[in-house]
Amino acid sequence: MRHDDRAPDQLRPCSIEPGFITRALGSALVRTGDTRVICTASAEERAPSWLSGGGWVTAQYAMLPGATTPRGPRDPGGRGKEIQRLIGRALRASINLEQLVGPEGEPISIMCDCDVIEADGGTRTASITGAFVALQLALRRLHEQGRLAGDPVRAPVAAVSVGLVTIAEAPVPVLDLDYHEDSQAVVDLNVVGLAGGGLVEVQGTGEHGSFERAQLDAMLDLAEGGITSLLAAQRKALGDG
Repeated sequence: MRHDDRAPDQLRPCSIEPGFITRALGSALVRTGDTRVICTASAEERAPSWLSGGGWVTAQYAMLPGATTPRGPRDPGGRGKEIQRLIGRALRASINLEQLVGPEGEPISIMCDCDVIEADGGTRTASITGAFVALQLALRRLHEQGRLAGDPVRAPVAAVSVGLVTIAEAPVPVLDLDYHEDSQAVVDLNVVGLAGGGLVEVQGTGEHGSFERAQLDAMLDLAEGGITSLLAAQRKALGDG
């Protein structure tokens, strides 16, 4: 049994509160255990100068200094920049960028900001899961305002962590690591997946040892189940069932 009595394939309690920031075009507060992230989405009728057609989606990630103990730096640093690139790639995989345009074909750029207000492991995966909800709400608002020509969403995207954690002196594949597990994990993976199947990205490292192909397969199976549950939480937050 894990230190918090969860089963190996059990997510931490997760909730997504849409519209958390009233002034944002789209927003959500995602809670995964004791990790909490505010995600907002903003739009501009322009695209990066190097883009030849369609729109663009990108992200910024930051952790508030008081989100951790001891106090963390306000500058996201190299780790934060790597995480925001991951979030951006994940969100772009869910969107047909060619269709992210206005009625006259004008490009639309959307920035998703992910601000961690409390961190207990899984901040990057929670950010992806919450940012898609904020992005979808922003797209709906743009459509209502007549600023978006169609629906550019290919498929919802969500993410979860998995890893090998030593339990009773043996490495066990587990889902959704909190900080206690993440800091001691033999192996740590972050998995991003789309609704309907298909992996977007797998980030994995043997932190305190190597791992076998069968263990990787077991972790990916756990991640698939976790992502399915998180996609259901997204649909509930968006009022889609």
